[in-house]
Amino acid sequence: MTPNVRRDLVVGGAISAMGIGLLAFALFAGEDGFRAPRWIVGAIAIACLASAAMPLRGVFAARADLLSSEPVGAARTGLLLTIGVLAAWVMVAIGPEGAAITFDIPLPISEDAERMVKSVLFHVLFGLIAAACLLGAVAALREAPSAIRHTLVVAAAASVAGLVGWVVFEFHRQASQPIAPVVFLSFDRRFPSDGYLVRVNGAEVLARPGHSGTGLFTGGNNDWLDLEAPRGYHTGLGLTLEFWMKRENWVNPYVRGSAAQTVVTVDLDREWKGQPELRQLAFFLELHDTRREAPKKRDTPPDAYQYRPQARIGDVRLQPLHAVSMPANRWTHVAVVYDRFLIDRLRLYIDGHLVARAMPWGSDPGFADIRAMRLGTLQERNGAYRGMIDEVKLYARALSDEEIAASAARGS
Repeated sequence: MTPNVRRDLVVGGAISAMGIGLLAFALFAGEDGFRAPRWIVGAIAIACLASAAMPLRGVFAARADLLSSEPVGAARTGLLLTIGVLAAWVMVAIGPEGAAITFDIPLPISEDAERMVKSVLFHVLFGLIAAACLLGAVAALREAPSAIRHTLVVAAAASVAGLVGWVVFEFHRQASQPIAPVVFLSFDRRFPSDGYLVRVNGAEVLARPGHSGTGLFTGGNNDWLDLEAPRGYHTGLGLTLEFWMKRENWVNPYVRGSAAQTVVTVDLDREWKGQPELRQLAFFLELHDTRREAPKKRDTPPDAYQYRPQARIGDVRLQPLHAVSMPANRWTHVAVVYDRFLIDRLRLYIDGHLVARAMPWGSDPGFADIRAMRLGTLQERNGAYRGMIDEVKLYARALSDEEIAASAARGS
């Protein structure tokens, strides 16, 4: 390797690594990590990758000296195959709802059209990356020694066969789960229990006209409904919480609890290292002051806040990447999904539309028993919610996009 080739390799590799890091940061970093628009970070990343092509071109021009050994072909095959599989995994598991850069640039079209356009662009981009890397891996495989080439082919075939078997097994397990919800609170049959074991706390837990028939009204501070779920159901194959809600334009008068309003919480009990551990699935509204004054005041009017929907499953928070605010005095359909098909995924739907998706990275509930549900608040005055809740359904499985969209459409 000549000094010039070594120099180009070091410079091009460093710039490429910086570009890849910036691109990953722009795609998947949280909102708290940004002080500039995401598209600027993405543009810098693309510029770094494009500029790195110039010194790397000299490196590949000298490939007769640099890449003459046959094992390098196997290494390139493995690298390209890994990148291709990773791109396909990001496309399927994370999706455009988990890639923040796709929602950073607003388009002058309707919300549904914008969602469709960005979804198509996301899948085309990562699909092209996956296809190019897989094709490159096939081409690079020719440079590998015959023994390594045969080993790679057998390993790939075994992996595909194992994946197919895993998918078939998971489909069989999913089909064995109950289709109907394990908890269904309509508040119509017998208020408020509908035959479940419940405990009412507070003076303002009332029956009022709901989304369909009778609904539950919780008045805010110290007003909630606790329900004990039937035993024998768990989150081993997934969990779905869906309901209808209509909030009042109300802010908790207690400053400590005014930043969030917890609508529904599901308690999950599991064993961790021989000890019982409580995990939760919760849906809440986070209040953001739209005014420029930083400190929160006790007399801040409700119109000064944006009520942004968010969910929490275990230690993972699900929040839309663009500012979604729940309107007051209007029925809204909400669904929170913990999907355990092949890989663990978390999804949040508003009015049948997927608005947030995330990977738990080991912080999910895992295999946990469904124990209890609370409607109206988190604990006492902290996180209190004032408004209506109706048609609460809890499934011991993950509902599909089509099922949630159909449920939201039936009630709209």
